[in-house]
Amino acid sequence: MSNAARAATVALDDGPGGRDGRADPVDRVVALFSGALRAPPRDADGDDWSASLTAVRGVASQVRTLQTNARDSIREAQRSVREAETAVRAAEDRAEHAEGLLRAAVARAERAEEQARAAAERAEQAEARTAEARAWLRRMHECMVSEFGALSRGAAEP
Repeated sequence: MSNAARAATVALDDGPGGRDGRADPVDRVVALFSGALRAPPRDADGDDWSASLTAVRGVASQVRTLQTNARDSIREAQRSVREAETAVRAAEDRAEHAEGLLRAAVARAERAEEQARAAAERAEQAEARTAEARAWLRRMHECMVSEFGALSRGAAEP
C-alpha cells in the first residue's frame, strides 16, 4: 500500500480532535509511519491533505532541530575529547619532566654519596699517615734522646 493510500486510511482520534473533529496532524503522520490502519473516516469533505502536509513539515522541522542538536552534541563531545587528550598529554609531559628531575636528583645523590665515600677514605688515609708520622716522630725522638743523651750528660761532667 502506498503512503498516500495509507494516509487516507489513518483513523480519526476518538477523543477531542484537531480542526473539524479530525485527529491531530502529528498523530496522523505518526500513525502513517507506524503502520496503524483503521477504517477510513466517514467524511463527506474528503481528506485534509493540507493538514497532513503541515504535519509533515512540522515533523521535518523537529527532525532538523534534532539533527542540529545532535551535531552540536557531537561537536561538544569531540571538543571534550580533545580537551581531555590535551590534558592527558600535559599530564604525561609533566610526569616525564618529573621523572627526568628524579633521575637527575638520584644521579646527584649517587655522585654525592661517592664523593662522601671518597672523602671518608681520604680522611682514613690521612689519619693513618698522621698516626704513622707521629709514630716515626716518637721513634726519632727516642733515638735522639738515646744517642745524644749520653753526650749531653758527658759534657756536663768535666
